[in-house]
Amino acid sequence: MSEQKPFVANLTIDLSRNRFRIHQDTLHKLGDPAYIQFLINPEDGYIAILGSEKPLVGGTANKVTLYNASHSRSAEFYSSNLMNSIFKIFGSLDFRYSYRLTGEIDQVNRVAYYSMRTLQRIERRTSDDRKRI
Repeated sequence: MSEQKPFVANLTIDLSRNRFRIHQDTLHKLGDPAYIQFLINPEDGYIAILGSEKPLVGGTANKVTLYNASHSRSAEFYSSNLMNSIFKIFGSLDFRYSYRLTGEIDQVNRVAYYSMRTLQRIERRTSDDRKRI
């Protein structure tokens, strides 16, 4: 019996804009949920995204909207409260940068798990860089 390779999930955290970007491929692997909920496990250093078809009772659910889904590569969520919580729990993040987390998806439970150990700083592109593209 062959062991299945876990699905890779990507999440970008932009501290300066209080923005979380979930890649469209990750949302597809979560079953294209109508709502998501962010979960934090400070003891083990994990952030998780739970997908569902309806708002979750007892938590804060975020409606998933992909504008012009054929061209959009991600969904963006903004939350200064969540960003501040992550900063307080995990610290040592620089608000001048964005960060990428890589994780795995549990398709049965519709959860994407991200370890803070996978955190990679993303250098911001300057306006000169954008002109060259």
